[in-house]
Order: sequence, then C-alpha cells, then structure tokens
Amino acid sequence: MRKRSILSAFCVAAMLVTGVVSAQVGATLVLRSGERVSGQLVDLGGVGYTIRVNGAERNIPQNDVAVVDFTGAAMSDADWAKFTGSPIVVLQNGDTVSGALSDIGGTSPLRLTIRTSGGDRDLSSNEVARIIMAKPDNAGTTGSTGTNAGFPSTPAVPGAVTVSASQPWTSSGLSVRRGQRITFVTTGEIRLGDDADDIANADGSKKARFAPNAPMRDVLAGALIGRIGVNGQPFAIGNQPSITAPATGLLFLGINDDGFGDNQGNFQVIVR
Repeated sequence: MRKRSILSAFCVAAMLVTGVVSAQVGATLVLRSGERVSGQLVDLGGVGYTIRVNGAERNIPQNDVAVVDFTGAAMSDADWAKFTGSPIVVLQNGDTVSGALSDIGGTSPLRLTIRTSGGDRDLSSNEVARIIMAKPDNAGTTGSTGTNAGFPSTPAVPGAVTVSASQPWTSSGLSVRRGQRITFVTTGEIRLGDDADDIANADGSKKARFAPNAPMRDVLAGALIGRIGVNGQPFAIGNQPSITAPATGLLFLGINDDGFGDNQGNFQVIVR
C-alpha cells in the first residue's frame, strides 16, 4: 500500500511539473521605448505583464507594452499598415481582430481573452501572430535609407519587404497556401559582421562560407531563406525566381546566419 501511495504521489508531482512547463509560451514584448523583452509569457494582471526571462520573472506595466509578439520576427511595413491606431490582433493566417488583450489564462497554448466591441472573445496563442496596442518609438526604422555603421542600406523599393540583416526573421505580411507558386524579386547586399569583406547577396556569402549554427547549415551564410508559420521548417530562397509553398500559413523571410548583432544592411524582397 505504501509503495502504491509513493508511486501515486510521484505521478501527481510529475503531472504538476509537466503542467508548469507546458504553461510557458514563448513571446516577445515590444515596449513603447523600442526595447524587446523575450521569454516565457506567464500572466497579465494587476502588476501588468509577467514574463519569465532566463528563469527570473519580470513584471512590465501594461501601458509600457506596444506589441505582444508570438512569432519572433520584427514587423514589416505591411504589418504596420494593418495598424490604424486602435488595438488589433493579427492572426497567423493574416486576418485581424479589432480589440485589446484583457486576460491571459490556460495552459499551453495560452488562452488570450480579447475585449472587442461585440464582447469578449477567446483565442489560442498558437492562432495569434501578434497583438498590437501602439507603435514603438523606433518602429519603421529598419527600412530607412542611408548607412548603418558605414555599410549602405538598400533603398526601399515600393511594395517590397525590407529584410534586415540584424534580425533572424521578418514577416512578409502575406499568407500562402500549400502548393501555391510564390515568386521573388530580391535586391541588395548585406554585411555579416565587422569584416568589411564578408558580404552576402541573396544566394549567400561571397566568401562561400557557412554558419555552423544557422537555421540551414548546408546553405551559405547570409542567404535569404523562408519559413511558413512560427514553427515552420526553413527553406532556401536565395535568388530563385519562384518556389512552391511547402505549407499553409504566414510567410516569413529570414537571414541564414547564427549571429545578428553586428550584421548590417538589408534585402528588398518583392513577393507575389
């Protein structure tokens, strides 16, 4: 009897631990100041947002948060075009819901309660790309023309997505269907780090080098890559004129690298 009790207690404890782990959902809080805080989103209550960063909980006042992002990608001009000043929820399929986040609950995925003009609506966190409440102070700066630490940025192209070399993923703002043909026209070059000669175009490093911890290790460092959805498998784009969509969902464009803090420049990508 005692062995059975000990075993039962162990099972209950294991279930509780599993429940705690599964309740953690990765998110990035983009503050109005432009600061990005990434970690495990825990709660929204009287102290504001609670987010666990490297095992330590941090409380951020609700009014300090401009965007709650579940994609890990910076917002493109197409994303910002959906925001007119009132809070909106952008879904993974590209649709939007007008309303503000009022509560967080449940396990993984989280239950997000959105207050709309027609009443409260519950959404799952794996349905949501991001929730936009305001525009940060530095919003829209990645696509500006000019120079970045001496390396020239590619001038903005009308209708193009600006893919910055200093961040892993950028939302294209476009939802695609599995089997759909997607065409790309890419211009520009980027610099990978402080080495003035370490330049890449959409096909990758001109030195023909690889980045060992990049999303695609067998593709040249700095190459243009893509993924569909937050957890989609990366695929090579490079200078290919078109590809067949491997899945259905929101298309993200990325840089195939394993370090982004010292990268410079951007690609301009027209997607159809």
